[in-house]
Amino acid sequence: MRSTPLLVLLAAVSSALAQPLTCPQVTNISGRPCEVYHFHVQMYRPDTRGFADLIGINRFASQAACDRAREAQMARNLAVVETMKRVANDQQYQPDHFGPCHCDMTVEKTSPNFLTDLQRVAQVRLAEEVRGRVRERLLDRDLTSDSDVVRGLNPAPGFNALLGGPRLLPLPPAQVAAAAAYSPDDLKATKSVENLSTAPSSIDLPLVDVSSSEPVAVAVAPPSAPAPVAADVTAAPVPASAPAPAPAEVKAEQSAPMPTAEESADAFISVETQRIQNVLTASGTMTDEAVKSKILQSCMQRIQLLSNLRTLIQGSGARSRLATEARSAHAETERLALVARLFGRDMPPHWAPKDAADVILPPMPDVDSDPEKVLRDSGNRFSGQQKRRALYMLLAQTQPTEDQQLWLSTVVDTFLQ
Repeated sequence: MRSTPLLVLLAAVSSALAQPLTCPQVTNISGRPCEVYHFHVQMYRPDTRGFADLIGINRFASQAACDRAREAQMARNLAVVETMKRVANDQQYQPDHFGPCHCDMTVEKTSPNFLTDLQRVAQVRLAEEVRGRVRERLLDRDLTSDSDVVRGLNPAPGFNALLGGPRLLPLPPAQVAAAAAYSPDDLKATKSVENLSTAPSSIDLPLVDVSSSEPVAVAVAPPSAPAPVAADVTAAPVPASAPAPAPAEVKAEQSAPMPTAEESADAFISVETQRIQNVLTASGTMTDEAVKSKILQSCMQRIQLLSNLRTLIQGSGARSRLATEARSAHAETERLALVARLFGRDMPPHWAPKDAADVILPPMPDVDSDPEKVLRDSGNRFSGQQKRRALYMLLAQTQPTEDQQLWLSTVVDTFLQ
């Protein structure tokens, strides 16, 4: 089995969500309607492998506008994370952390989060520096500057530019140029071929070249010889059959290369990553912040699980049972059947939720508290479905080491038998 590099654990989603990522309320303005909304961002820096706390880089006039911008930025960030792991093979790359939309207290002088103009400009410059670092890494991996992932790092600015930037005015209406008028007298007829009427003629050509310098012997049949009779082609029809394939074509079909383990992993993981992005987009219309926070936590766990599952597929090899099942699951029913065999028959409704809130898994304390212990149990204390749930939680909450990956490959192979 090909050795895989050690992967670093993604930032614990529970601890990230436990952080406020919101502005503290100020008592002297309680009851006053909010005028500006924003959300906090912890941007991941690929150069230092740390996070930059930014609270003054976005401002919105309404809660709805803030929520839409937040969900769009989360989706673009997930696309960057998936690209870095799939194209750049940077399994240590972590997603950004986003707080909920709330009233912006950075403009209130009595708030501990108040920012002066210089502090706000410094945060904007820091955000641009982080985006520049990410853009360099993407371009180093042969991504073009006009690709959706690279262009998503710098979205188009809104009409209320930050820090009194340049106003965006509508473009002037296009002026239709008047068509040039030409006089008929200036036009001249042009001919590329001279069309001449020629009389049709015919000529009798011999079947073979006849030289005038050599005598030609002509065989004449005697008068008593019978005239030849044309054969009846309808008397014995030739059966129609498809031509046999050439030996070279048969050899080419037999020598078709098998997809690699990386291709097998990408065939499954890329579709499931897009599914999570759709769930995050759908959760943007919800008003219950507690439910949205749980949805975000479940989606971040799913991203971690997909990253670990990709590593297991690549490490197990192209001919393994896991890689074969992953690249063979094309239809939705096949994909959900594979999920049920891996993570339990009750997992498909949460894996492919009809509603964004369905992605949240119901708690199972006996299994979720120590999933590795459940998987390693040999005393039949836990059922097969509980062990499959433990596999999901282990891949979603931890980063297995190389030794654990070897052991998990055996566990997965057992579940797929």
